[in-house]
Amino acid sequence: MSNLVARLLTAVLLIPVLVAAINWSNPLGVWLVAITATVLGLREWVRMTLPERPYERGFCLVVGTGMAVAFYWWGERPMVFPTLAAGGLIATFLFFLFRYGSLETVAARMCFAATGYFYVGLITYLALLKTLPEGTGWVYVALTVAWLSDTGAYFAGRFIGPLWPRRLYETVSPKKTVIGALGGLVASVGALVLAKLWYLPRLGWVDCVAIAVPANILGQCGDLAESLFKRSLGVKDSGSLLPGHGGMLDRVDAVVFVMPYIYAYARWILGSP
Repeated sequence: MSNLVARLLTAVLLIPVLVAAINWSNPLGVWLVAITATVLGLREWVRMTLPERPYERGFCLVVGTGMAVAFYWWGERPMVFPTLAAGGLIATFLFFLFRYGSLETVAARMCFAATGYFYVGLITYLALLKTLPEGTGWVYVALTVAWLSDTGAYFAGRFIGPLWPRRLYETVSPKKTVIGALGGLVASVGALVLAKLWYLPRLGWVDCVAIAVPANILGQCGDLAESLFKRSLGVKDSGSLLPGHGGMLDRVDAVVFVMPYIYAYARWILGSP
């Protein structure tokens, strides 16, 4: 089975579930998707960064998931996020203080654990977007601006790339091309045009550009950042959960950089309460 066929079959199976959760009026559906993705993403993170250390992996899964749950349910209250960050970091330092294992690697392992809480925890913004007025539309914007960028980059790189094979960032991701990045940018703008003409008509044309262009750049940087991280660890994919896509983190690497920006734009620039 080719990689493209595997990707399509995975999408056919999972997209209806995701669409049903997004379209459900109760935000709980998207939160369940987000927290499931967070647990799976944390599991991949600790398997990459803390191999052969089951106790440390289990601890990080519990702390990271707990922080994500608390951030969603109580994050609007004053000082909740700083308190969560402080609590998670203190708990991690105390855990490694008394279970340090290899002294030569303990500092790196503590940093891997703490970074994982915040990086994978960005998935929570998927659920936070759903809580906004017109939240269903904002969730679709976040997902389409990132995932259509992938599609646009793939087809532009495959069919136009041979005419201009200049690499985008060869050291980190040898297959990505400049023309692919431009194709992804065009696709992201198209995702916002679709949103305005279909399900978010209150968006202005300036909003479409102001959302699509920065979000696309953030998404492509998120993809490259995860590639850099995996390359430094000697890992090709974060996991094998999604045939044709790799692991959960491989599928959300762009989205996790996009969602906080779109949440901020919708809430504070467009003024969603």
